[in-house]
Amino acid sequence: MTLLDSMAITHFEIVKDYIIAITFADKKIQVINFEPVIGVGWMQSLKKREYFNQVFLNDVGNLEWPEGQDFNPEALYDWENFEQAYIDDLNNQIAN
Repeated sequence: MTLLDSMAITHFEIVKDYIIAITFADKKIQVINFEPVIGVGWMQSLKKREYFNQVFLNDVGNLEWPEGQDFNPEALYDWENFEQAYIDDLNNQIAN
């Protein structure tokens, strides 16, 4: 199994408001709170709980929502190294 194969999302479940538990092919589980990285710009719609709950796994393996917002499995797998970049982007959008 290659590194990218091990990062493939095999299952996900919404466990609480804006929190998704994601299982990867190598059995790693990430429980991610998306609330700190949504709500502005292209992520604004995700603040609506009903819309957030419409998440699905798209054809290329990303978590996606009906209007096209998505997160790739590589970022989700290594969330502790990507979360701050998403937060910084959100803050930059707020500042501008």
